[in-house]
Amino acid sequence: MIDFAARDSMSVKERSEALINGAPLDRVPFDPCACGVAARVYGIDRGKFYRNPEEAFAAGIQFMKAYPWMNTCPAYGWADKGAWEFGGKIFWPDGDRFIAPFSEPLITKPSDVGSLPDPDPESAGMIPLVDRFNDLSRRHGFAACLPGGTPTTFSAAIVGKVNLLKWLIRYPEAVHRLQRKVTDFMLRVAEKTIAKFGALNCSMECATPMESNQLISPRMFVEFAKPYIREILGYYLSKGVRRATVHLCGDHTANLKHWVDIPLPPRTVFFIGQEMDLEKTGQLMGKGHILAGNLDTGTLQNGNSRQVFDEARRCLTIGKRHPGGFILMPGCELPPGIPLENIEAVAQALYEHGYY
Repeated sequence: MIDFAARDSMSVKERSEALINGAPLDRVPFDPCACGVAARVYGIDRGKFYRNPEEAFAAGIQFMKAYPWMNTCPAYGWADKGAWEFGGKIFWPDGDRFIAPFSEPLITKPSDVGSLPDPDPESAGMIPLVDRFNDLSRRHGFAACLPGGTPTTFSAAIVGKVNLLKWLIRYPEAVHRLQRKVTDFMLRVAEKTIAKFGALNCSMECATPMESNQLISPRMFVEFAKPYIREILGYYLSKGVRRATVHLCGDHTANLKHWVDIPLPPRTVFFIGQEMDLEKTGQLMGKGHILAGNLDTGTLQNGNSRQVFDEARRCLTIGKRHPGGFILMPGCELPPGIPLENIEAVAQALYEHGYY
């Protein structure tokens, strides 16, 4: 076990506050983005973790205690959102058979968009579960989570990812109608969450897997995704939300210039996948925002300790140069099946190469 306490001059809380305020740090923070692996360390399967936010919160607390050198807190949620909230079926990862919950498409024809319901922001899909988790988070001094993802993520779940990509070309008007309906729902959920917990007590993560340039072109991002992202993030900013993370999942290099006029709080965290170049992304973001990423998740899951150490050293060497500050993170969620010795390899790299 690496003794960070012998070398650290800041607590986890002090390090987080200094990073947000743009002040000097003793070392780079590591945020594991841990859900499934927290369930594993806690000793429950992922089905129980995701079905029960109380268990998920307890697992997050246990994970914090197991790895006190990480800048982490209990986390809850999954990427495949939307279909359940609009009346579809959810599949749970009982027995660890899946990484996380997922849903099946709810509609398959553009003419069906008009028949979709307007979900209740109190009771639809995962919303009540997230609300219970938020209650626990606020009770323990953590931020409440605002609706994550983007309207495009929800829309892809509702009609199916392949169908949505086809509709972008064949039925663009149907895509806009769907995006409008989803955006309105997300805004209703955001409104009730902010009213309950207060804007300064909320944090937002905007995860963007469907907007990746591996799936859509920059032109399609500007036409079909950006207006709705702008509207939601602009609403958060107008209400006083000041904690934000944008997770660029996949390769978004060609979209970066289009984020310049999207309203974001100062010191937003741009958390990027392993497909993107850390240095170039940091240069395009500028010093006003925090850079985070981009440990290769395949190496974390399948590499040996030496390969993981080298990968973490690569990220640290580049990321520490970003004038806006840097957080070492996996390119996406920390793989639930990661060998625990590979977590220690990340710690070793941080101990040897993460101090300023």
